[in-house]
Amino acid sequence: LAATMASKSALPFFSRLSSYQVHYNISSPSFIPLVANSPNLCWNSQAISRQHRHRHHLTMPFSTSSGALHSPNHTIQKWPKVTLYGDLNMRPFRNIWMLEEIGLPYKHRPCQPWSTVAKSVHPLGKVPALSVECADDGVVEKKRDDDRKEDETTEKFVVLESAAINTFLGDLAREISITKQHIADTQHQHNQPTLVPPPATPQRAKYDSLAMFTMTELDSQSLWIHRKHDDLSNVFGEAPTAVQEARRQFDNALDAMVDEITEDENNTSNDEERYLLSTGFSAVDILFANCCFWAQQIGWLERNPSVTISSEKHAPKRLLPKLELYLEQCRSRPAFIRANELRKNQVHEKKERPIISKL
Repeated sequence: LAATMASKSALPFFSRLSSYQVHYNISSPSFIPLVANSPNLCWNSQAISRQHRHRHHLTMPFSTSSGALHSPNHTIQKWPKVTLYGDLNMRPFRNIWMLEEIGLPYKHRPCQPWSTVAKSVHPLGKVPALSVECADDGVVEKKRDDDRKEDETTEKFVVLESAAINTFLGDLAREISITKQHIADTQHQHNQPTLVPPPATPQRAKYDSLAMFTMTELDSQSLWIHRKHDDLSNVFGEAPTAVQEARRQFDNALDAMVDEITEDENNTSNDEERYLLSTGFSAVDILFANCCFWAQQIGWLERNPSVTISSEKHAPKRLLPKLELYLEQCRSRPAFIRANELRKNQVHEKKERPIISKL
């Protein structure tokens, strides 16, 4: 991480970090954290029945009647059919925000963790999950017993984890935009925003570093510990010392991230806007801003700095002007506003009682 952190504030970034580590099998954050979410990819296969394990593999595509693409390394040439699964009051909000930023078609299927719908797309029945159905531009012909030809040009697969989903979507939107620019020589071509930098570049190195830092230091070791052992203590058990240490971890990690909000002369974005990358707003801003909103909801971070803060031990962390402006910029984005309206208006299917496995 240190080798790839392209920022003049690298030293304070690491000097303030807590050495405290919490070893849980956990995942990625939520807009309004209500229930457990996406698992760590190193999940314990023994915790899942043999039948369930064979039915859903993290690295395997959905079964599909139309078959698979001719190469597992096939590059997707056009925007696929994508369906996001999950409750927008939780971590899937990050992904609906990302999809609205991209501005290309998608479907959303609201579902609760551990529901039948969630289990159909995730090995542990958690959210978010993104179903992707893509088609090759060419036609792969398959001989059948009756000598008729059958098109075999589509492939379905699933992407898990909110950060991985947004990175995949950003990579896809960027590459499709580049491909279209080469194919169609027109000034009216609709170009997708570059929300994820190209691979093997300094900006991508910083993007990956900050995204992983956000997911590990702010989400899994801080906010999610509070969620598990405070809000969901009836399920995971109370652990007040762990929650207290998680809050200290959050404060240190937040200071490090705020230092990364661009202020230098090399910033190429709008003069009045400052984000985590010098190129402007990106998918890592979605992750970080979402964690800040989560912290505000649980009282770890001030909502309004104009309100007088008491001197009590558990007072929210002060919202610095730099962070206040940053969060206001994120909230003011048209894509965020649309995503928030979708969150408020989402309609759930017939409610199912979630199944919580014994720990």
